[in-house]
Amino acid sequence: MKRKRFKKSMFLSFFFCLVIRPIVPYVQAQSQSVDRRPDAGGSDPRENSNVSTLMTKYVDPVRGTSVEGLIQMALARNAELQAARQRITEAKGLLLQAGFRRNPGFEVSVTNGSILGSSGERELTLGYVHTFELGRKRECRVEVAQLGVELAQLEIADRERQLKADIKARYGEALAAVRNLETAVRLLELNQQDYRLTQLRVREGEAAPFEQGLLQVEIGRIESDRLLFENHVARAILELKMLAGMNLDEPLRLSGDLSVLPVTISLAEAIERALSERPDLKAAGLEEKLGEAEVRLAQAEAIPNLIGFARYARVGSRFDQFGMNGRGALVPIRDTDDLFSAGVSITLPVRNRNQGTIQAAVARREAARLRRQFVEQVVRREVHAGYSRYESARGALEIFNQRVLGQSQDNLRIIRAAYNLGELRVFDVINEQRRLIDTQKAYTEVLKEYYLALVELERAIGGPIR
Repeated sequence: MKRKRFKKSMFLSFFFCLVIRPIVPYVQAQSQSVDRRPDAGGSDPRENSNVSTLMTKYVDPVRGTSVEGLIQMALARNAELQAARQRITEAKGLLLQAGFRRNPGFEVSVTNGSILGSSGERELTLGYVHTFELGRKRECRVEVAQLGVELAQLEIADRERQLKADIKARYGEALAAVRNLETAVRLLELNQQDYRLTQLRVREGEAAPFEQGLLQVEIGRIESDRLLFENHVARAILELKMLAGMNLDEPLRLSGDLSVLPVTISLAEAIERALSERPDLKAAGLEEKLGEAEVRLAQAEAIPNLIGFARYARVGSRFDQFGMNGRGALVPIRDTDDLFSAGVSITLPVRNRNQGTIQAAVARREAARLRRQFVEQVVRREVHAGYSRYESARGALEIFNQRVLGQSQDNLRIIRAAYNLGELRVFDVINEQRRLIDTQKAYTEVLKEYYLALVELERAIGGPIR
């Protein structure tokens, strides 16, 4: 009896290895589903589509969108970034306004004495008023406005730095979710193959129906994981669409993977690059210059302006006496005078010498100096933290690649082969398979951590490392 069972077990194993396994790639390529067969318990395990069919919903190595493509799309279409760029237009408008000189003034006045009983008195006055700004006020205004334009440009550059890093991080999270989904789908297909083999063994009396039930439970558990992983992928892609300024109904497929080449940069080089390239640190230094320029402007505003004027007046008077005109007739005596006057006026800075504005500008300058020092400390800390995270992730990835992942896959292959030969129980396969799933998840987390650590290091430095 034992000899007979061993022959049957060997026959089923060879049948599986020589017949079933070779046709699986063909079935996957043709995207055909496998017919479900009723099991001993009266229920059918729900079979999943093959890996290639499901993955094409989210990944296309040839026509998919790379992370660089998403970044370029975001720089052109992100609504928040577009709104922030209006700050540059606003600053340029203020610069244009700061360069204008004060408008001159024109005066016209008419005097008529008839209203108060002096009917013969009339006067017409035309005047021109010009303001001469003293103390280089216009130059100071232009300097402040020019620094405002440069500050707005640096603020936008910093927003772009953050947006690029956010897209790279979300892209890495999406790729990690895709990798977990792919692992779940492949394991689900392997379990479905084992389930079909176990069905044959149960029918031949070489395996207990209990083993078929265990595999059915395992298929359901992996199917549940697959649904969760697919939801993670969908959410990550929605976040990418939002950051890139895409419509939610626009298709988006990813290209690339989590594998990135290691970088060769020392901590000192990273700090030096960050201190020279980070736009937020440049903006903090520029705010300090802006504070000094505002102090100079406030001091210039304390100097009064010189106001020059010129007036022409034509004055007409009528007297009660009469005189003879050219025709010998008596007419009231009239007198007409043309007068010209010019002068200057200046405000006397006796009480208001712009003390409050100067004090406020000095306080803003001091605050900008302290803020620049704080931002410099933040930059150093972020580079230290990012570099430490990158080094730890790289070490963990090396351990997985050298000692963990390959051995775990070999263990499952050996145990699965032994089970197919009838040497081990289904419990052994399921336990080893779960260990492999945990290992694959952990490896994906390490890959994602390495990817994100590199992204955060580039964010801290202020630009790509390569």
